[in-house]
Amino acid sequence: MTDDKFRDSAAKKLGVNSVDGQLSLDSKSLLEGMGGKLGIAETIIPSLLFGISFALSGEAIVSVSLAASASALFIVYRLITRKSASSALIGAIAVGFAAWLALREGGEAVDYFVPGFITNAVYGSVLLISVLVRWPIIGVLVEVLRGNATSWRKDRKKVTIYSLVTAMWVGFFSLRLAVQVPLYLAGSAELLATARVAMGPPLYALVILVTWLILRATVLRTR
Repeated sequence: MTDDKFRDSAAKKLGVNSVDGQLSLDSKSLLEGMGGKLGIAETIIPSLLFGISFALSGEAIVSVSLAASASALFIVYRLITRKSASSALIGAIAVGFAAWLALREGGEAVDYFVPGFITNAVYGSVLLISVLVRWPIIGVLVEVLRGNATSWRKDRKKVTIYSLVTAMWVGFFSLRLAVQVPLYLAGSAELLATARVAMGPPLYALVILVTWLILRATVLRTR
């Protein structure tokens, strides 16, 4: 990945605009941070279809088929519009795995959401490790955009602030697991689908906004 592509990726993950090392946040950049309109639809619609269909039918095969079909349509759209072949491939594997878990012999409808638990656990673990080794990922992303790839680590205050903000993201992914895993263990498919939607783009956007407000009030005031 080239430096420009890495910076673009970093800006999107943070939900900010980056021009000559100056960062800003607006509705457009926040939307990009949430995955854009397509990414939000990909997150919400399959879970909504799953929850509604399972509540009405009580049939795992119907609910999983509808959710997986919706996800597949988004994947096909990405391929047709050439938005991201790699993302489409990863998405296809994830959807296929989720559907197999739910529809395999001995599987249950709630198993469709297991890959999401794995994703949250991996993200949370990576972020936590970055804090423990004092290379907080939020700091890495922000300072790459500001042109200070490594020098910021000499500033103890910055490292502390970035560590706290990164820890907040660890808390975000942990909160998802803390709420959703018990619903999974209880077999509450409809509630799990609802929780996934509620703790998806809306909560994600809130965490991005809080991250921005903290950083703007602290480290972004100075170079």
